[in-house]
Amino acid sequence: MNKTMLCGIALAAAFLSGCSNAEYKPLDNSLYISGAAADPLRIITVGDANSTTSILVRTAAPAKQTLTVNLAVQQSALDAYNKRNDANYELLPAEFYTLSATSLTIEQGKVSTPELTVTIKPFTEELSKTGKKYAIPLSIVSVSGADLSILQGEKDFIIACDQVIKTKAIKLLPQQGMKTSFADGIKTDTWSVEMRIKSDNIRPEYNNQSFMGISSGIAGGGEASGFIFGRWEGDVLQFKVNGHDGVSATIKPETNKWYHVALVCANGTLSIYINGQLNKQEQNLKFATVGQYKDFTFAYPRWANHPYRKSNYYMSEIRFWNRALTAAQIRRNRFSIDPATTGLVAYWKLNEGEGTTFKDATGHGHDLELYHGANQRNAASQWVDIRSDED
Repeated sequence: MNKTMLCGIALAAAFLSGCSNAEYKPLDNSLYISGAAADPLRIITVGDANSTTSILVRTAAPAKQTLTVNLAVQQSALDAYNKRNDANYELLPAEFYTLSATSLTIEQGKVSTPELTVTIKPFTEELSKTGKKYAIPLSIVSVSGADLSILQGEKDFIIACDQVIKTKAIKLLPQQGMKTSFADGIKTDTWSVEMRIKSDNIRPEYNNQSFMGISSGIAGGGEASGFIFGRWEGDVLQFKVNGHDGVSATIKPETNKWYHVALVCANGTLSIYINGQLNKQEQNLKFATVGQYKDFTFAYPRWANHPYRKSNYYMSEIRFWNRALTAAQIRRNRFSIDPATTGLVAYWKLNEGEGTTFKDATGHGHDLELYHGANQRNAASQWVDIRSDED
């Protein structure tokens, strides 16, 4: 082989090596929206005045030179979030929000931009009446000033709007409760039940203050055949399921404070959520995994054989599902939900403001009826005005 050929081969090898090194040079820094990895959804309450929130863009290591980060509202980011999380957010019309900037700077030697402030204006009555859930999806779209990567799993952030809901809730006197019975019991190992509830007199010495009992309706079946029970055991929030002795939440419930409570069962794993946050989870519990659920009672009334009830209960937004809800689904739908949502078996808004029949909003016909404990004084239904942004 002559020298000319050898030189040609050497030059070609050097050229290819240079191209390879340029193309595959590792990037030593990356860019992301702070908090997106832990939870890419932030829920903001939208009431009668402007609401604000902010985000930061950060680098994994100090910037070697000044960077300019460009962000934009991206429908594609919202579509992707909805698909991943079985959500139905729609893009908030542009006239209802402002961004303090769309370009942010990370100075040399720093790891963070200044805050980008998002201001959300009060919704008009027309927008509120649509019943839709709105969100603002922000995305990092480009960066200039250095060659660094944008972390794909952390470049999008969804700011969801939780409208303040003004409605009615039922007030149940100690001798009052609500009940219904399904014509055919639901036999399943996977379910969720949720509600908003308040008691006006929680005390350590008041035991067995039951607010929920769902049973199988099977004669002689006992609790193991199907039983979902919720109560304040003194100042402890406790649940019993299908013959299990009881699982208690870690919070200490307070008098005259609203709580959103959700109990989720998925093939033997029992999870308690309080105000949209996981509070307690138990696995491999010794209870009958599959149960039948037919007879539904809420707010057990006081009567001769059940003298425990001491306080008034306030209740709203009771729902029963034939599927296990996720934490995100519980958190974003605490105050309202589309009655046609998949898996929603029964939904009692309890916002009628009058009467003794409380409609099942799903249209499945499982209406609740007001009733009184045996030999207790009958009383008309009572109601209070509530807001979703107040206890």
